[in-house]
Amino acid sequence: MNLISRRQLLALLSLPAGCSLQPLTPVNVRVGQLQTPLGPVRPPAIGQSWTYKQLNHYNAQLLDTVKEEISAIGPSVIVQRQSAQSGALPSEIHTHWGQVQQDPYWDLLQTYETPIPLWLAPLDTGTRQKIETHYRVGTSAFRYWLQAHIQVMGRETVDLPVGSFQTIRIEKLIRQTHADSSKLFLLRRETLWLAPEIGRWVVRETNGSFRRSGKKLDEGLEDHFRWELTAWA
Repeated sequence: MNLISRRQLLALLSLPAGCSLQPLTPVNVRVGQLQTPLGPVRPPAIGQSWTYKQLNHYNAQLLDTVKEEISAIGPSVIVQRQSAQSGALPSEIHTHWGQVQQDPYWDLLQTYETPIPLWLAPLDTGTRQKIETHYRVGTSAFRYWLQAHIQVMGRETVDLPVGSFQTIRIEKLIRQTHADSSKLFLLRRETLWLAPEIGRWVVRETNGSFRRSGKKLDEGLEDHFRWELTAWA
């Protein structure tokens, strides 16, 4: 991930209007009592696919388009990923559907000793789970600590150009150590809008902050990304 300090970000945001950053607008959601019951999460099947555009939250720039497709089921579920910009990406691997063991969505490929759920059961508002585990980076044998707090926040309708989806909003707060020893007190946040009918999320946002080693007051910011669904099958 490219890193930007809070001071650098504030300086950019203070530029004149003609050249200032234009961050992404909030996700287009409608909140309220949805009458249609949500069905179960669609089970995985080989060939199911989802295509997402990857956006920079700070300036709304389109960074990439990534297609994900289930390529294997049993004993693990493997989601192959293909980037329009750089070709094949590391796969996402589930021990069981929704239980992620290999996670390619951060700056470094993370393999968890205890799988981290993409969603919780039941999908009821207020359902929560705390997981404390360790992970490895790539093929390294070194173990890093991680703690994740996951909570189901509620039902929301998400409107995208590809369609409207009834979703469950799920939030994660993640504290962890990092392979870069200069990144202290790393705190990451993730929000995803899971659409059970498609078996995956339609929007996902990730960001993080940390203290830089040796710089008491300098807080660094990680990339702030949003992935939005553009097609699914």
